[in-house]
Amino acid sequence: MIERKIATLEDPLTNLYRSAFPDCAKMIHRMGGTSEQAKDCFHDALLIFLEKQKAGTLRLQSSAKAYVLGTAKICWLRSLDRSTDLPLPEGFEPIEVGEPDQEEKESILLESLQRTGKKCLELLSAFYYENFSLQDIATRFGFNGRRSATVAKFKCLEKVRHNIKTSQVYAQ
Repeated sequence: MIERKIATLEDPLTNLYRSAFPDCAKMIHRMGGTSEQAKDCFHDALLIFLEKQKAGTLRLQSSAKAYVLGTAKICWLRSLDRSTDLPLPEGFEPIEVGEPDQEEKESILLESLQRTGKKCLELLSAFYYENFSLQDIATRFGFNGRRSATVAKFKCLEKVRHNIKTSQVYAQ
């Protein structure tokens, strides 16, 4: 009973820290972090909470604990994006893959276009190079309307994408 009275006399920030930090540490640990990383994320989240509270821009939809935990999770995920020094798994050897040069890219694209067929090649050429409208393409290729021409153009593009993805250079 006395401990409960002492706890209510403590600073609300201390109460928030005591109630939220263990949950934050568990969450960060489950996502592969260390206790030091959990502390850093939690402290960042707590600072954000306090700054927004002081500025009067804090609008809570739930409890302060839930807000701090959510903010800590976001801080953790952002720290993963920024960290490039994560250790590689044991036995993992990165492969150096060179970027194909411009001439090779053009060759792959041309070959992929040619493999889609004559009609697709003509349709894509009419749209992208000759700047025909979809209505003009529908008339020229005998489609029922603009919508049919759009669908045909999309299918041709999908064929080109598929051909590029299955090419030898893409597989490397």
